[in-house]
Amino acid sequence: MRIPRRLLALAQTGNLDAQCRVADTLLGVRRSDRHALARPWLLRAAKAGSAWAQYQLGLSYDRGLGVKRSLAKAMYWYGLSSSRGYDSAHLNLGILLANLPGSRRDLPRAIRLYRLAARAGRPNAAYNLGLYYLKGRGVRQSYRWALHWFQRAHVLGSRAAAGQIRQIQRRA
Repeated sequence: MRIPRRLLALAQTGNLDAQCRVADTLLGVRRSDRHALARPWLLRAAKAGSAWAQYQLGLSYDRGLGVKRSLAKAMYWYGLSSSRGYDSAHLNLGILLANLPGSRRDLPRAIRLYRLAARAGRPNAAYNLGLYYLKGRGVRQSYRWALHWFQRAHVLGSRAAAGQIRQIQRRA
């Protein structure tokens, strides 16, 4: 995929939208090093305040895409993106916080982030909340709230939520 010269020139002048478009174009290239190619543009855009670029860097570190995997760096970039209201960053940061070992685990913050993401339309966040209420993980166990969040996840497109809804309804 070729990047138009005008777009590249605009990105080089510091245009945030152009930097994100160049990075997005490079991420779409079918090459194993696509994340490494996009990384300089993502860094420039992320440092300039792009929540999308911050999320993409978090994802890169979270999954080890073009960089050495680092949960600390993933949490840093997800945190910046989340603070700018990026719903996918809320979800991914919540997952990381909920699964940290021992005393580093932060379930209250993870649950707050899941709620933000679920209200923004992320089915996985609503599903996770359903599981937390079903099991009483970080919240008081409540089948009513579990059902609420599983129904929300189902409306948002989660197929797995339907099975959970049936199980809860059988208990009632």
